[in-house]
Amino acid sequence: MQFNRRIVTFLVLDAVILLGLMGIFAAVNHAFVPSPKPLDPLVYGVNITPTVNAIPQTLAVHKPSGDIQEATDADAIDAKKLISKAVKVTIHTVAMGENYWTIAKNNNIDLLSLIGANPNMPFKARIKQTLNILSARGVLHAVAKGEDIAKIALDYGVDAKLLKEENNVHWWHSLHEGDVVFIPGGKPLLMVKEWKDYYARRGIFGDPLGHWEKINSPFGVRVDPLTGDARHHGGVDLHAKYGDPVYAAAGGKVVFTGVSGGYGNLIVVAHGKGLQTYYGHLSKIIAQVGQRVHRGSLIGRVGATGRVTGPHLHFEIRKNGKAQDPLLYI
Repeated sequence: MQFNRRIVTFLVLDAVILLGLMGIFAAVNHAFVPSPKPLDPLVYGVNITPTVNAIPQTLAVHKPSGDIQEATDADAIDAKKLISKAVKVTIHTVAMGENYWTIAKNNNIDLLSLIGANPNMPFKARIKQTLNILSARGVLHAVAKGEDIAKIALDYGVDAKLLKEENNVHWWHSLHEGDVVFIPGGKPLLMVKEWKDYYARRGIFGDPLGHWEKINSPFGVRVDPLTGDARHHGGVDLHAKYGDPVYAAAGGKVVFTGVSGGYGNLIVVAHGKGLQTYYGHLSKIIAQVGQRVHRGSLIGRVGATGRVTGPHLHFEIRKNGKAQDPLLYI
């Protein structure tokens, strides 16, 4: 019996010592391990009350904070001053038959990247004109006096850490005035006035067919398909099948529906600021005069009424009564 009591006493003391050690360990761990931080709404873009295991539903989207400025010839980029090793720049000479869109497509970049590497690029390409061509989408930026990575990243709406990595910038290798840095995925903030005006208009109107189709006849002077004479075409003829749906290209008020000369069955929608859209040659008119429509509202059906050689949609944009090239607005 005495032997058993000693064993029990030993086990009890051992348990007390073990519990004491566990308590000390927990106290030390609590003192040195910080409590989880609540989610920062500025980082995640949502204003939520922090809870355990909360998962943000919306991540922050980087957006440029700088305004688009008008470029001059003095803003030409000297690719020899590029400090980034993540992108390569080649020089391309514009040849006969090329345009900016084909040049960008052939080099696997987009038009904004072409402008981003050539801020003084004129609106219309010229034969023998030279262009900087990037090996990846993004922007080239010439560092101005007093600029640092943080400011450049903020202006272009990109991550400063990524910008440092892409341009090999460290505390021992800082930026200098005149250096050219690469902003991956950035959008240009410097371009000539014509490009600035072009992008200010883009996106005002959507595609009236819901999916961009082949252009049978563009805006401007063309050979009339019925007479063979050269005459001005005030819109674009979009390839479509008879009965295809036609949608309002932007929100507005229907101001005309009915038959109108060569347009055949026509719908006219007013959008404010002197802008109107015309939808011609329709087989069916669904919208009514005075009706308020939204972008994408079904207003009619493709047909072959009026002065046509076959079914298609004639789409026209007018500003203060003057026909505009729709491709400058869509």
